[in-house]
Amino acid sequence: MRSVCVIVFWLLALPVAKAADIVIKPLEGGSTLIAIDGELELSDIDSFRAKAELLPIGRTTVEFRSKGGKLLAGIRIGAQIRAKRFNTVVPDGAQCASACALAWLGGVRRFVGEYSSVGFHTAYILKSAGPSESGPGNAILGAYLNQIGLSEEAILYITHAAPTSVQWMSLEEAAEYGITVTKLPPLSVSPDASNAVTPEHPQGSPEQRAIDFVQSLFERWSGQNDALLPVLDKLYTEKVLYHGKSVPRQTVLLSKRRFANRWTQRSYAVRPGSLSATCAAGGTCRVKGTMNWKLHEATATTPSRGVASFAYSIVLKDSGPQISAETDTVNDKPSTTSSSLGPVGRSIQQLLAQISRPAKTPAKAAAKAPAKAAAKPKAPAAQ
Repeated sequence: MRSVCVIVFWLLALPVAKAADIVIKPLEGGSTLIAIDGELELSDIDSFRAKAELLPIGRTTVEFRSKGGKLLAGIRIGAQIRAKRFNTVVPDGAQCASACALAWLGGVRRFVGEYSSVGFHTAYILKSAGPSESGPGNAILGAYLNQIGLSEEAILYITHAAPTSVQWMSLEEAAEYGITVTKLPPLSVSPDASNAVTPEHPQGSPEQRAIDFVQSLFERWSGQNDALLPVLDKLYTEKVLYHGKSVPRQTVLLSKRRFANRWTQRSYAVRPGSLSATCAAGGTCRVKGTMNWKLHEATATTPSRGVASFAYSIVLKDSGPQISAETDTVNDKPSTTSSSLGPVGRSIQQLLAQISRPAKTPAKAAAKAPAKAAAKPKAPAAQ
């Protein structure tokens, strides 16, 4: 008991860091969305309580975009969510890990987007030698998980990964361990979405040639190395403005080959309506867009995935197009034509319209020792 008190005191005594952004967004039909963006701090416990206090029970969904934060903040916010019978969601392309994932578990109905990531690891404390697993912290965590109705097998799964790694949950694993999760449905295309469609360019025009080249580039990178690596040399000019720095082509090729040999399974999908091209006199075109990416190491148990914005400068030569400049930015918040609250809100409203029965208690999964978790590596997105 004394150890538990010590760990709680330690958690409360930590220095105050920047609190997460907590925003309330009313939705149609009387429901509400609470958007939480940023690492969870102890001050967020009272801030969330104050903002959620008067919101309707059972008609509110909490959206998470967070890499983690304080253990106690995640548990307390998750407990508040469960007491208010709120739903929780990690939207498409967003990440919710560590303390965030614990708060997300508090939802009576839990939702995830197509390319969202939810990750867990054991409770830990910081020592001079680095993070060390905390028995008292795991006791507090286990009590919370048991309180919200998770099975012993699910608790073992959630607390299995070491402090320096993350167990990234798949929908298959969620079902296996009795963690009820619903995938967000695709959004219906609205009548006024015509301005989001990629502009049509005449076949053979510089813009269309540049767009076709970039699409074929992603198709190559989504394939096998034996088809990709032999043609890399032809795809770049002698000098390349690579992520803001002018470098020789061979420097770029070395980076690309290392990347391809590490991430042997790759998938890139350009988002519909995001691709655009503008061309200047002299045959140089700039192509921009947004894509979903998924990468898999041979030694990893789960893929790394996300959303990225990209931009290429393409030189249209008689011998074939070549890349003279390249950059990409991994987005924690997927790029959309409006605030992220809009698409998530519409998805939630579609789901709320379909739900007419109380959430069922998840069936206990058959006992199975979780496989050793691998850390989800940070990786460049666009290639």
